[in-house]
Amino acid sequence: MFTLSFKALKTGRVPSPFKGGPPTIVTTDNNGTTNITVQLHAVTPLRAKLSLYAALVSGAALLAFGTQSLIIDGSFSALAFAKLGGASVLTVPLALLALRQLLKRSATVRFTPNRITVHKILGARFFERAHPHSFVLLPHDKAEKEQDRHAFLDRKRPPKWWSLKRKKYYSTSFHVVLECFGERHDILTVYGRKKATAFQARLQACDAVMDGADFGDSGISLSPDADWNVEAGGL
Repeated sequence: MFTLSFKALKTGRVPSPFKGGPPTIVTTDNNGTTNITVQLHAVTPLRAKLSLYAALVSGAALLAFGTQSLIIDGSFSALAFAKLGGASVLTVPLALLALRQLLKRSATVRFTPNRITVHKILGARFFERAHPHSFVLLPHDKAEKEQDRHAFLDRKRPPKWWSLKRKKYYSTSFHVVLECFGERHDILTVYGRKKATAFQARLQACDAVMDGADFGDSGISLSPDADWNVEAGGL
């Protein structure tokens, strides 16, 4: 059990003790109340799949239109076509990266000593921290269906050693969920186990920090100085 004795923090933004993503901002108001805001950004499995298809199409389109231009200009050659092919191949990962950045969905989770607020594009929902709650990861609702489909295709046409491995999207995706009184409240659907796990860990850590801010003797401290209690007679 980590212990925490919260000292008063200066009003304003506090250097975040959380390293790496997702972006986390720690602030205090004029009353010294600690607030933590976590910004979550992730691509969903459907958008991850669509972005891959779009990137492949962009690479093929570049190759097709580039070849047509070379023929029309009368400058077609093996060297020119090889350069064009190389550019088309490089276009795919660059387009994929750009598309997945553009297609990310977002959610913001704000912690105060008394409340958790989940902001999404369609509005916000509020949850009392005093109520039993937890942040959990749930497998994507379509994960089992995808696994069954892949198993059926493998039985129908067994893959060879040279076959490309079937891409898993839903099987490697998770719902980041706030459970309150046993009810599920989805925060964000995340493609990729590593990112989903990082989101869950950060939300759990922020919740633990707020426990310390609220009760003064539990939770995780924001700094080493916060672990010291001010005792009567201390120098």
